[in-house]
Amino acid sequence: MARQRRGTTRHRQVLALFAAAAAITATGLVSATAQAAPRSFYGLIPNGDLRAADYRLMNEANVGTARLPVVWEVIEARNEQFNWSYTDELIGGLAAANIRTLPVLFGTPKWLANNSAKPPLGSKRRESQWSQFVGEAVARYGSGGTYWSSVYPSQYPDGTPLPIEAWQVWNEVNGPKHFRPKPNVGKYAELLRITNKAIEQRDPRAKIVTSGLVSKPTGKGGIEGWDYLTQLLQRKGAKRSFDHTALHPYASNARQIFQDVKKMRRALKKGGKKRAQTWITEVGWSSDPKVGGKLAKSPGKQAALLKQTYTQLARKRKSWKIGGVYWYTWRDNPKARRVCDWCPTAGLVKKNLRPKPAFRQYRKVAR
Repeated sequence: MARQRRGTTRHRQVLALFAAAAAITATGLVSATAQAAPRSFYGLIPNGDLRAADYRLMNEANVGTARLPVVWEVIEARNEQFNWSYTDELIGGLAAANIRTLPVLFGTPKWLANNSAKPPLGSKRRESQWSQFVGEAVARYGSGGTYWSSVYPSQYPDGTPLPIEAWQVWNEVNGPKHFRPKPNVGKYAELLRITNKAIEQRDPRAKIVTSGLVSKPTGKGGIEGWDYLTQLLQRKGAKRSFDHTALHPYASNARQIFQDVKKMRRALKKGGKKRAQTWITEVGWSSDPKVGGKLAKSPGKQAALLKQTYTQLARKRKSWKIGGVYWYTWRDNPKARRVCDWCPTAGLVKKNLRPKPAFRQYRKVAR
């Protein structure tokens, strides 16, 4: 039991910091069309532990999907020893609140690499171990998954199973922080190919979503999102390895976000994959102007930007092929300050779960 608690603690730490670490790279009325968007369109990124009150408020806000890291290095900290307990807890709790999960497959364990951001490539062993992990995750949480048939009913007897329908592969691969030693389009294309094959064998109907691409990543070797996508689509076989692409368009204003989305759409069209959707798997602003920077706003401005962003993307979701929009983040987390200045106050609710103006706006646009 002691070993399980250590794994659970580590997974909680990863969950709390995963979305915040991703965010560091970014340094009117709702129309009838927007209201017609499916509930799954309205997503967010939880951080830290989730309690009954969190699930209740998320449901009240009409959250449809939560983006969660499914971290290999935590789940299989030791070779062939899988610990799904914390992932079960999160995915099950969300499903019981009628919230789907978009999992992010990420994190090479220490017994295969000296850095979790180093993709499991370059040897048959690493690639086969990754394929095994992915297959186990899909077999557990995907369509017909063992979690839904054997574990979930005992945890939530009255709950409706919500098997995972889409899987996101890695995180922010066009920046140096999450794809070590540096961004490499060819290596990511290979990771997509291997992952797609592993998922397809277990659940042929599941959708594959690319890593969220930062519009303009910081750090050495970073590649702008649309340029990275253009290069990816030129790789042999890459188009067949994913269904949809994802964007993290952090910007000071909503207009810039819309421009970045259009750049991604042009890249998809030019690359011969115009039917693919673009999922906005991270977007957000802080509610504390004192932290400084382009993403630091007042509580009222944070809410206004949320409204403007979600309303326009929902209105344009068919013509722009937007698959969903995920707010970073759910709850304020002071510990995230060590990752970026604005991250601790990006939540829809405060640390004590007191709703901010942004929460109320989210509830309005998602109703």
